[in-house]
Amino acid sequence: SPHVLQFMEENPESFSLRGNRVDATVMFSDLRHFTTIAERLRPEQLSDLLNRYFSAMTEVIMGYGGYVDKFEGDAIMAEWGVPYPRPDHAAAGCLAVLAQVTAMGALQRELQGTFGIELNVRFGLGSGLLSAGNMGSNQRFQYTVMGNVVNEAARLEPANKDYGTTAIITERTFEAAGDVVEARLLDRILVTGKTEPVTIYELLCHKGNLRGRRQAMVHLYEEALRKHWGFQWGVAEALLNDALALVPDDKPSTRLLAIVRRYAAAPPPDDWDRVYHRTQKD
Repeated sequence: SPHVLQFMEENPESFSLRGNRVDATVMFSDLRHFTTIAERLRPEQLSDLLNRYFSAMTEVIMGYGGYVDKFEGDAIMAEWGVPYPRPDHAAAGCLAVLAQVTAMGALQRELQGTFGIELNVRFGLGSGLLSAGNMGSNQRFQYTVMGNVVNEAARLEPANKDYGTTAIITERTFEAAGDVVEARLLDRILVTGKTEPVTIYELLCHKGNLRGRRQAMVHLYEEALRKHWGFQWGVAEALLNDALALVPDDKPSTRLLAIVRRYAAAPPPDDWDRVYHRTQKD
């Protein structure tokens, strides 16, 4: 973005293409059902659609000071906090995701009219220490990031399919951005390839914009989740029924209610780890 370029021009001594350990936030996004969409469109239509989508999302990411790392098929990888440090990288990343969701609303109408299809996007966001620098071969390389945080964010993006959500963020991201955004405690999850579970949140909206029935529903869900972890299936079921009475189409509540009812009928062992084990990568 122009902000990154200006910083590099004014502070050349602080920018290095060697690998550095930095604190940053990384985002992965992906389009739902893109394979089906690609089958329906001619090659030139598909290229046009992706260029419109990438252009709109890139403008938002850069507008929030993000670095667009790469495009992979229909996926976008971006970071905040590299190539130059910023203490509010988690907040900037979360606000950029919310802005992309808003931008998709306007873009949706345009693409529906032009191509007759509906685009929906999922996001995974993680924050923490990672390695940033030039990665690649001696003939071609790129400034990018690697590390545990990157792997977590990449795995959380497709996990939205399981919960029926749009954006999942790690606990570290929420703790750093909680002053500017609202989020729902969603679950504890162990993604494939990892050995340590993480607590995850659903990114919802700007701070102060969670109100009324939706706010009450979120509180009921979170309390039901804690009762679920505490083997209190009956209490959890009652709380989730109340939550769905307020917002009947809330998919995380519907999902958790089915799990609670299953465990009430056949409880897990006493040493149950209270973690959702996700075995697939995408």
